[in-house]
Amino acid sequence: MEQTNQTTLDEKKNPQTENTSSKKAKSNSLAGSYLWGILLFFILILIDQLTKAFADVIFIDENGKPTLYELIPGWVNLTITYNRGISFGIGSTASIATKIAVVAMTGVIMLALTVMYFKCDKRRTFIRVALVFVIAGGVGNLIDRVYYQVWDPSTAAAIRDGVRDMVDISALGFGVCNFADFFICGGAAALVAACLFFDTYAYSPKGKYKALQEEAESLELVKAEEKKQKKLLKSEKASEGQATDEPKDNEAEKNG
Repeated sequence: MEQTNQTTLDEKKNPQTENTSSKKAKSNSLAGSYLWGILLFFILILIDQLTKAFADVIFIDENGKPTLYELIPGWVNLTITYNRGISFGIGSTASIATKIAVVAMTGVIMLALTVMYFKCDKRRTFIRVALVFVIAGGVGNLIDRVYYQVWDPSTAAAIRDGVRDMVDISALGFGVCNFADFFICGGAAALVAACLFFDTYAYSPKGKYKALQEEAESLELVKAEEKKQKKLLKSEKASEGQATDEPKDNEAEKNG
């Protein structure tokens, strides 16, 4: 009992031990885990699918025709359209093979980004959030493409036959979008910002990322020095081995 109390007192006196304990506690918390990213992903998917389902019901009249509601007159309208291509309807008339390739490629890209998310240092919060938004947007639209089988020409005659879009921002120079598109665009913009300012390996890191970059650079210097020392030690051992072999060779020559 006395030993346990003494250990506790030593930990309180030792700031390094206390700092290590706080780091462990943070890594085990929600902020220091991957769980919050998974939760955010499912929340974004839920938002995307619920808004699509809502638009699918509200913005179609009794004759199965899309209706139009002015959200911001002259700028933003709410309606429902079905996109069998990619952004802005590009590739809607592409071949079956091309559409299947697009679906498969989207799945592979989302998987790669997911792996990247889990491999990221947990302290690189900004870029991890950006990745979650891009992944959620990509998966949200992928769900529609697979569910409505956009590659199958026989489904093109149906009322609902593609990715569901409901926010018409044509007046702003875009097209009809959905929340998944907004997630992708927002996530992509955040990735650019991360590369410039808000990441350990950013071009000009700001805030906590500046300290993280300095830490990463210090770590790289330590690794380089260790590598150099190992190479030097290996070279010394090789030289010692060569020096040991020379007398043996001379002795062998004499005996010969």
